[in-house]
Parts: sequence; structure tokens; C-alpha cells
Amino acid sequence: MKNKTASHQGHSNMKSAFGDMQFREVAHVGDAAVDSAELSGQPQEDPLRRFTPTPCTAALPVMGRTVRLETNSLRVLRQCVELFSRYPGSPNGQPSFTWRIVSQSDVHMSSPWPKRSVFSDCGLRFAEFGQRNFLAVDIQARLAIAFLSEGLVEDEPGFTSPFIDTLFYMTASSLGLVPFAAACVVLGTKGLLVLGHPNQGKTTASYLAAQGGLTYYADQAVFLEIGSGGLQAWGDFVPAAFRPETLHFLPELVCLTQQFSYCDFNFYYLSKAKLDSGQTNVVSPICCVVLQRECSSVPQLIPLAKSDLSTCLSASIAFKDDGQFDEQRLRILEALARLPAYHLAYGSDPATAAPFFHRLLTAHDGRDATKDAKQT
Repeated sequence: MKNKTASHQGHSNMKSAFGDMQFREVAHVGDAAVDSAELSGQPQEDPLRRFTPTPCTAALPVMGRTVRLETNSLRVLRQCVELFSRYPGSPNGQPSFTWRIVSQSDVHMSSPWPKRSVFSDCGLRFAEFGQRNFLAVDIQARLAIAFLSEGLVEDEPGFTSPFIDTLFYMTASSLGLVPFAAACVVLGTKGLLVLGHPNQGKTTASYLAAQGGLTYYADQAVFLEIGSGGLQAWGDFVPAAFRPETLHFLPELVCLTQQFSYCDFNFYYLSKAKLDSGQTNVVSPICCVVLQRECSSVPQLIPLAKSDLSTCLSASIAFKDDGQFDEQRLRILEALARLPAYHLAYGSDPATAAPFFHRLLTAHDGRDATKDAKQT
């Protein structure tokens, strides 16, 4: 979901969803895995559906990693393969995590999606959408299991977000990635991180900047890591989410977007395919800008004080994971703190903020971005 910072409530009585799970031998037929007990016809009691066959499998390329998907649903398989097809996988193709997603045909539920509740405790993450739809992630076992009604699987926008993105946020730290709440526009392989509170125009300004020649790389979040070349960012896979009022001054979005509602939120989703970003590989963030709307009739770009930047960066960590990932998170925050950062105050129209994005990206060679912005 937009502006989704996953919150956690500790639950001292939570037990591992996987600790006593028994896995049975599987026979491989072509690219599918077929349960040997199912082949033998042996009946087996399974009130918790722990042994539901998941014969549809795929090695998903995910931001330079590989995740193994197991499911009983061709629709889940197709949607996940399509969703992550824009990314490269790990060089050796070996999966570093497993997602097991079971579609439940006997649970009758369709959109709108139930409210999400999220919990974590001792290396476990749990999210539920109503009483019969949930996902559980065991960090140590590097395994996630999800049960979802067939009706919600068929709702493709909701399946992407809030379902798959919740699963990915809970998995990201184990993959060596830090989720960071920011839009991102790109020039070549260099990225500008666009930060700000909700409804500050990040999505619309980034979309308009892309109309002016930049690449719209990420809408809700980037996933950060320290690579051989320093700080690197992967764009999110969720669609760009526009608020209803945006369509009044960008009417072309009416035909390009799909309406989606979740709880009290209403958005218009624009898929990555329609954005035609063309950028699927990792990029290098070189600058940050924090948007503030409705506070200046004339756009004003000023350097952001280090103390203000530190507060903003910490608040933008999109998933507050537990202590075992503190070092990973701190390295990312330290790298971000070294980037040039600016505060951009403007009026009500994000179109007045969008031209600054290109100027900031072209100022990475050491020139004064504030001076460049004033001269243009």
C-alpha cells in the first residue's frame, strides 16, 4: 500500500509456523514437482492443509537474487512470474528463499481486501487479511507460507499490493536488501530519491519528470544495498498509485489506470508496463530531495541540514525489522547521509516541482544544484 510502513506488535506467545512441519519426498516431472504421496494415492489427514500439493514451481529472478515459488495455482504462478520478470536473478540461479503460496478455492472472499494486521517476534513475521488469509515468514528457515482465497488471487492489483509487496517487505532483509520509502527517477544509471510525507506530490511529480525525459524507476519504495560500486537501489514492482484528485489535472490517466480501494484509501494504479520505464537493472542514487507541498507560492530549493536529513532518512526506512539486521540498516543510512540532499518547497501543483528533478540529476558532477535551479 501507498505510504506503507509496516508496523509490528510483539507477540510473546507466537510459535514457529514451520518448526514441526514435515516435508515429504517429491518426484520431479518436467519442470513441475509432484508430491509422491499424491501419486501413490495414499490418503492422509491434513486438517491444517500443511501438505496441500504445490506442483507449480518457478525460480523467480528478484533484484539480483532468486526466490523459489511453489504454488497450487497457475494464476499465482503466472502473476508472480510476470511481476518479477523485469529483474535479473542471482548469477548461479540458486534460490535464497522459498515462497509457498496456496490458493484456497473453498474460502469465498473477493475484493475489497480485508484490513491487514502485521505481527513479528523472534525471526518470525506474520500478516493476515481477515480470518482466512495470511502469510507467515520464518527468517531462519528462509521459508514463507501463505494461504489466500481464490477470489483475492483473481484480484490482480490487490494481489500485487497489498499481498505480494507485504510478503516481499518481510523477506527483503534476509535477501540483503533494505526497503526505503521513496520514489525514484533516473537519468542513465543515476537515481534521484524523492522523499516526503504522504500527499506531497511525489508520484505525480515523478510521473511528470518522466514525461520530460527521465525514467520513472520507483513509486513507493526502493530496495537498497551496498554493492561493489557503493550504494545501489532497485526499483519496486508495484504500480504507480495516483490519488483520485490527480486525474482532474492529468486526464490521460483515466484511460491508463485501474481503480483500487483498500480500507479507507482509494487509488488509481498505473502498471509498470504502461510506464515503459525501460530500466530494470540496479541504479546508483546520487541525490535526495524532500518535497513539501502547499508551503511556498514560488518553488524554493535549498540544501537540507544534516540533522534534518538524518531524521528524514530514519523515518523513511519502510520496514522496521528486528535487531539482527541493525548493522545492514545502519550501513545504508550512513551511505544515504553522504548524498547531497535538498528541500523543495512549492505550491499546490507538482508540475512546478518536476523540472527540478532533472536539474538535480545533472548537477551530480559537483556544481551547485541550488544555483543551477535558479539559473534555469
